[in-house]
Amino acid sequence: MIPDATKRTEAALKRHVAAIMAGDADSVMRNFADDAVAYTSEDTLHGQDAIRADIESFVNSTPEGMRDNFQVVRRDIDGDVAYITWKAEPFVLMATETFVVTDDKI
Repeated sequence: MIPDATKRTEAALKRHVAAIMAGDADSVMRNFADDAVAYTSEDTLHGQDAIRADIESFVNSTPEGMRDNFQVVRRDIDGDVAYITWKAEPFVLMATETFVVTDDKI
């Protein structure tokens, strides 16, 4: 039987990926807790305002066709932690993200 925490984390991850795929920054941000922290290759982002700026930049600069080519290659979920490997060739050859979900929020 799959633990409840794993089910909640899986649901949060599905919502997040769907919002990213839709290019909807408001929906993406509903997945993040007020005190969320996001780590990027350039910076550590603290809180909704900083994360929103990064998400909006990503959504607004995504090349045509990138979302159509988005594919989750690997997904591991254990309790409140989710790890995905994804690609969107030829734009992104490989990327990884790790999420910690608490109270249904990243």
